[in-house]
Amino acid sequence: MKKRCLPACLILRNVGLTLALVAGSVMLGAEIHAAANHGQQQNYALRKLFVYQILVGFEQQQQQQ
Repeated sequence: MKKRCLPACLILRNVGLTLALVAGSVMLGAEIHAAANHGQQQNYALRKLFVYQILVGFEQQQQQQ
């Protein structure tokens, strides 16, 4: 029985394709993580602003009385 081997170009193409898929998934994961982190920071800033507005309103009411 004769042994058959894949041509080098097919092996290199498959290795390159695998590396490209891994790099793409890593980049996609990094973008998703960055977007989620940005959303949390924005949410935290909005909560902080809301609390600040409540405190300022409370202080203004105290000064008027």
